[in-house]
Amino acid sequence: MSEKKKLHPISAVANFLKQLKELIIPFVFLVFINRGESADGIWGWLPFIIGAAILVVLLIAGIIKWLRFAYWLEDGELRIEYGLFVKKKRYIPFERIQSLNLTEGILQRPFGLVKVKVETAGSTDMKQAEAELTAISKAEAGELQRIINEAKTAKRNKVAEEENEVVQESGEVIFKMTFRDLLLMGTTSGGAGVVISGVLIFLSQFDELIPYERVFNEVEQFVRSGVLLVTFVVIAGLLIAWVAAIIGTLIVYADFTVKKQGDDLIITRGLMEKKQMTVPLNRIQGVRMEENILRQPLGFATVKIESAGGSILEKESSTIQILPMVKKRRVAEIMKDVLPEYNFTVDLMPVPKRSLKRYLFRESLLVSAAVIGLSIAFWPLGLWSLLLYLPFWLFGYSKYRSAGWNINDTQLTLRHRFIEKNTLFMKKYRIQSLETTQNIFQGKKELANIKAIVKSGEAGAAGKVIDLDDESVRSIYQWYYPEKQSL
Repeated sequence: MSEKKKLHPISAVANFLKQLKELIIPFVFLVFINRGESADGIWGWLPFIIGAAILVVLLIAGIIKWLRFAYWLEDGELRIEYGLFVKKKRYIPFERIQSLNLTEGILQRPFGLVKVKVETAGSTDMKQAEAELTAISKAEAGELQRIINEAKTAKRNKVAEEENEVVQESGEVIFKMTFRDLLLMGTTSGGAGVVISGVLIFLSQFDELIPYERVFNEVEQFVRSGVLLVTFVVIAGLLIAWVAAIIGTLIVYADFTVKKQGDDLIITRGLMEKKQMTVPLNRIQGVRMEENILRQPLGFATVKIESAGGSILEKESSTIQILPMVKKRRVAEIMKDVLPEYNFTVDLMPVPKRSLKRYLFRESLLVSAAVIGLSIAFWPLGLWSLLLYLPFWLFGYSKYRSAGWNINDTQLTLRHRFIEKNTLFMKKYRIQSLETTQNIFQGKKELANIKAIVKSGEAGAAGKVIDLDDESVRSIYQWYYPEKQSL
């Protein structure tokens, strides 16, 4: 592949759509700016003419970008030439390339193409991938992967070329989601709220275009027609949003498969947009287990890996779902084939009983203003608002019961709960920093907070425990800093 190669022409369309997506809100506003006014002659058509001109400019820019883009392999480097007006060159040594992530989108799939994102170690721009090939054939993508992997393998002298080819073609399936798993995942995802929020956010962008006064009048008449009918419509709307969330889950996670190929994990998923992500095992900084309030009673959890690298705009490349939904009791069995050095069956030490009051007090603060206001405004009936404390106290108690920690040889495990129960498994040599904090109120009760951070994206990923007893915090601190004997 030493000769210069061009992207497929569909790349021009992809460039056009990408730029159009960034301008969609002002573009729609411009087109409909004179919707309620009558203008004679060319002035009435001016917004549409400007809109059409913008489309033409964006399309021409997309075509020029495609024409000026070229890539090739030479002297152990992936070389790229690009630029709309000024031609730029980027040379990426093979040894810096951590993974090639493939996406088979709606535009690429009919032509047998894929989009390739190049993830590197020590990227200078955390806001995007190091390089992106918008549309190349699957054969070229496979050849690109093969050449880069063979060059890196030969340099490390780990395995022979023939063995490397066998590994690339096969691979051990670690985990695969069935249709039943996907259906249950969509049902318990809580995605209905996301769908409804997304619709509301989208509509909020067009508040100038929607006749709200007329809509509110219609709603008022509708409400007067009967509480039963209104209730039915609300429930029907929630059910539709719930079904839409389930369908979305089925589309995004269809054929979700995790394979282990040599020293890499290969994760593939997607129906309409098929994605393949390669994660080198040596980039894994920690393992996170999440249990949401719907799945925890059913014994299910989500397992994610925190990976070094990734961009700010693509958090998926740093925090990666490896087991989107799995029985918690199966996690250790599955993960032992991926990360045998981790222990996922540790018994966590709880926070002390004296910290329970602080957990309940923090949750009480969230509702106290409302209780006081209602009690004063509707005295004495407002005193019934004291019952609002009960669900918040239950939530605080749940946080208290969830919190815990464990040290097992070279592994630190920290667990806390916000909405989801969140457990982070970390190896000592992966921990970037260990922080302890204590305010004056905690000091009186001999309590403190601890937080450990591992590398993940730009900000890192944190595990923490709040209101842990001083002695436990000291034990963790001395385990991490054995040369220091006190906090």
